[in-house]
Amino acid sequence: MNMLPFTFVYPALLLVAAVVLPLVWLRRRRQPTVGHSEVSIQKNLKSFHLLGWLPTILFSGFMLAMIGSLARPVVPEEHEHRSMDTRDIVLAVDISGSMSSGNVGQPPENTSWKPPATGNGSYRPLDAAQDAVLQFVPGRQGDRVGLFFFDDQAYYAWPMTDDLKVILKHALRIHKFNGSGTNFEGPTDSDPRSGPIQAALDHWRDYGKAKSKVLIMVTDGEAPISEKRFEEMAAAMDAVGGKIYVLGIGSSWSNPESPIRKLVERVGGKCFSATDSKQMLEAFATIDQLEKSQIKVETLTTYRDIYHYFVVAAVVLLILYLGSLVLTREVA
Repeated sequence: MNMLPFTFVYPALLLVAAVVLPLVWLRRRRQPTVGHSEVSIQKNLKSFHLLGWLPTILFSGFMLAMIGSLARPVVPEEHEHRSMDTRDIVLAVDISGSMSSGNVGQPPENTSWKPPATGNGSYRPLDAAQDAVLQFVPGRQGDRVGLFFFDDQAYYAWPMTDDLKVILKHALRIHKFNGSGTNFEGPTDSDPRSGPIQAALDHWRDYGKAKSKVLIMVTDGEAPISEKRFEEMAAAMDAVGGKIYVLGIGSSWSNPESPIRKLVERVGGKCFSATDSKQMLEAFATIDQLEKSQIKVETLTTYRDIYHYFVVAAVVLLILYLGSLVLTREVA
């Protein structure tokens, strides 16, 4: 284990010191300590034995500092890097006519809902869908989220983006729509209009970046899916690694033979049935936990060069060494 606060990039060069220092020692042993002819000076120096060794000590330090700088000393610095396993999420909200009627209970305390202009005060499925989306989106930091609307065809409200404020801004428009029928399977041979599933597949194909792809559909309707389109959409979902979650609104939606339910189960997704606003919010919270982004923590070690400190020390020792030669009159 390295007990020093630094390490060397080229530690093998430190072996040079094992050769140089013995040579410096031999040179000191074979050379007189003081280059002077008067015996009286030699006599006085005996009381300062260390002074005679000073040039050798300083020169040894100089050589060690130079060898150390050539071995490139560095200080390891660890940096923690956090990355998220991002997802490409498409929110597809049913805006068909049935979503604009009925009452699904009371709005939550932090609702964005306001009584409609008709004055009937009904908290409609479309209002609850808007509140659920507004609560779900802020928790998807790090993910890319897109917002679609659909009735008998899909409409792009906003493409996938990591700027969630833009999605929230457009989600505030959900309650204003009042569309027509419901189309899950499009396009077909007789109808070229795309439904929400095909729209999500096309969007992922054109703009997808993440490995994990999730389609969340909010709908109160049922619509047929032909066997041909069922297999085509299932194969396409498998190919892109896509997963579907469907939040079905209404008590009559939980039919186990529902074509969309079978498709969701086929691609490894999950269906939720919600009869009121509370269950809708709970379903979105469950989806949020099922698709929670995993945070990966990686430690990256970088190295900061400190060889210049060794060079400075070498220069200082060299100057002191030359000064010691003047003091002791030793021959360099």
